[in-house]
Amino acid sequence: MKKKVILTVVILLLVIAGLNAVTVTYDEYKLIRQFGKIDRVVSKSGVTFKIPFVEAVDTIPRNIRLYDVAESDVITKDKKTMVTDTYVLWKVIEPMKFAKNLSCSLSNAESRINTVVYNAMKSVMGNMTQTEIISARDGELSEQIMSLLDTSIENYGIEIVSVETKRLDLPSDNKAAVYERMISERGQIAATYTAEGDSESQIIKNTTDKEVSIMISQAKAKAESI
Repeated sequence: MKKKVILTVVILLLVIAGLNAVTVTYDEYKLIRQFGKIDRVVSKSGVTFKIPFVEAVDTIPRNIRLYDVAESDVITKDKKTMVTDTYVLWKVIEPMKFAKNLSCSLSNAESRINTVVYNAMKSVMGNMTQTEIISARDGELSEQIMSLLDTSIENYGIEIVSVETKRLDLPSDNKAAVYERMISERGQIAATYTAEGDSESQIIKNTTDKEVSIMISQAKAKAESI
């Protein structure tokens, strides 16, 4: 009978331990709360334990996350509207700040990121012409946006790893007009190059004809002399 009691107690303890075991993986933080207040943060992979009925656990991801910023219109330096489609790579680096200022909410974090990134993008593109923006799509534009990100984002315990532009486009209502203007401008440039080429060709032809004529005259004179 005594052995049965001991075995029952051991089983109950194992069950309680199992129910209160906290498994921590490499891509997450575990916040242990005592009566709602954060007591400790566990970031090392493995198993830890919480006190039953006293402590609760929150999970915060620590891997890099992707936030797709909604398409938005931005006015360029030359007063032209461009549509931007951007995404942000970010991660939590200070879980205590993240929990305190954003209530462990990913949506709250993305809302702050959206505001900070849009303001930086508006500032950068507002100081560039449309042509400069198009030319800077391959990395330069992202670098300038990153350099202007508001440092207040650090107060939320998160880090913006990268801001990348998926698409830069013109608003649909004036896209056709802009394309027509661009075609016209390219046509004028092509016509200029053609005219310059024709002129250069004629100069070369005249020079060649003159040299050939001189050579023939010299050859005839030499033949007559002989």
